[in-house]
Amino acid sequence: MKDEKLFSLEEAAGTLGVDTKQLRSYLRQHRPKGAIQKPPQPGGTWHVSATLLAQLQFAGAPGMDIALKPVDDQVIDSLEWSPWESFEATADSAPVAPGVYMFRRAGAGDHEPIYVGQAGERSGKGLRGRLKIYSSGKGATSGLGKYAFDEALADPQWLRELAAEADRGESRTVQQVARLAIDRLHLEGRWVTCIHRKAALLLEAALIRKYHATLWNVAGAPKDAGN
Repeated sequence: MKDEKLFSLEEAAGTLGVDTKQLRSYLRQHRPKGAIQKPPQPGGTWHVSATLLAQLQFAGAPGMDIALKPVDDQVIDSLEWSPWESFEATADSAPVAPGVYMFRRAGAGDHEPIYVGQAGERSGKGLRGRLKIYSSGKGATSGLGKYAFDEALADPQWLRELAAEADRGESRTVQQVARLAIDRLHLEGRWVTCIHRKAALLLEAALIRKYHATLWNVAGAPKDAGN
């Protein structure tokens, strides 16, 4: 991840249009990712990362009356995204926190993503919990797993290979086949954590608007998007 700019408590409060004491109280109580105390002990000076400040600007926070701004391209680009990695690495590196993830075909360079999703707290499992559902093959009937499975079931060669394995007595479970459907796509992904589920939902909606022409999870999007 990139090194982020840090704003002083006073700078962040001024940008948000809130009282410094209000912002300090929020940071102390909720300690969102991107809230940095230097030194990290009572009496330390609070700083706010660019990602945290951007999310507070478009999603707000309890106890603060912030004039919210829309999620535009500048906001999206300012967030602390993980690097693009293989599907497996993306699922493994995702944290236990709310956030947004996206996937594209590996080797697509600057091509646009084919899937965008979000995860709330999910009983404390967040992004990691959501992506592990896909990597385990348990998500064959929803989200990315469903789209990957639908694509695979429309591929005669892929189906013939499965049938040939069955003829050889090499049977697979439903979960294994669902994971094979995802592997068939050769995906790479990235994620960004969010301060709460509302921020994740707003960011996901903005990304869907931005990339709607190529996303599978938008009605009418081209099924060969990302090729």
